[in-house]
Amino acid sequence: MNLAKGDGTLRVGVDGHILTGKFQGSRRWLINILREVASLDRGHTYVVYSFDPDQSARLLGSGPFEHRRLPEGAAAFRLLCHLPIAASRDQLDVLLTQYHVPPICPCRRVVVIHDTLFESHPWLFPPVMRMRLQLGCRWSAHHADATITVSRFSAGEIAARYHVPPEKLFVARNGVDPLAIPDRDDREDIAALSPFLLCVGRIEPRKKIDLALRATERARAAGVKLVIVGADEHWNAEPLSGQNVMRFEAVTDSKLLALYAGATALLFPSQCEGFGLPVLEALRFGTPVLASGLTAIPEAGGALARYFDPMQADAVETLGRMIDEELVARRRLDPDEVAQHLAAFNWGASAHAVIEALERALRQNANA
Repeated sequence: MNLAKGDGTLRVGVDGHILTGKFQGSRRWLINILREVASLDRGHTYVVYSFDPDQSARLLGSGPFEHRRLPEGAAAFRLLCHLPIAASRDQLDVLLTQYHVPPICPCRRVVVIHDTLFESHPWLFPPVMRMRLQLGCRWSAHHADATITVSRFSAGEIAARYHVPPEKLFVARNGVDPLAIPDRDDREDIAALSPFLLCVGRIEPRKKIDLALRATERARAAGVKLVIVGADEHWNAEPLSGQNVMRFEAVTDSKLLALYAGATALLFPSQCEGFGLPVLEALRFGTPVLASGLTAIPEAGGALARYFDPMQADAVETLGRMIDEELVARRRLDPDEVAQHLAAFNWGASAHAVIEALERALRQNANA
């Protein structure tokens, strides 16, 4: 490994603006990657820039972290001004950012592009957001010293759409901690909801929560609850109301684990995903998963999930039948099969991929 400093240590800057933001998969990915990378690579220092350094420090725990405050303001100011200035001031060797890299930066740049759904499904995104992502991610993928993504599906999309060469593209998949268990109080609280079906994810049209609502009407009329966990993106999603529907904007990690463990089934009817972390997290507890078979979702669910096409005209009836079957069977997945599947999704392996991406950027620095 060619390091920028003679003593073999690096200063890695991390754009952590999402660390203290809304509940989403990219936030969970970054938290777990930073925890794991820090434990694997303690010779280096990670300078984390976030809107609330104290909260970020609590999230990440002890480790080789330095926490810096990001100023409130537009993302453009953060990328164009603050991070490049901070990179020089804090003597960074490499900067890790989400989706976009600063056009001008005094150190090497590594970008994380979780998905390119704004390219493959542009109609699902507001015009301004779509244009910003398309222009910014295309430019960033071309100019970054390395690109990281979270699934093989997304890697294929990035390679095809942005012509990123294989040696500059790294897959750091989402993972799960198979030993994580919810607190006793949360387990008891969630047990009182049983039987219930679970949906997890931000409330936006592509998640197809309206399909889950219609598919569960018969079960809910019979007393089965539908529990929905996710922030409202205000993208004209269907109203989340109706008989036996419970909604949580956000929950603690322990409560979310208890929901995954206690659900009769996870419903994941999303039209498109760059990965599908709720699928993996439900499988960890042996909870049956009824999921869309589109984009990257089967990569997360493998042979353990049951799939349907949410875009078909009979999708509501198909999912309704699958729900009825799970309510009758009340099955749990085989622990050995779950363990075998989860072995391919661990944060340690993903952290190694992130370190490889940083090494790639630094090799370019040494050879420049």
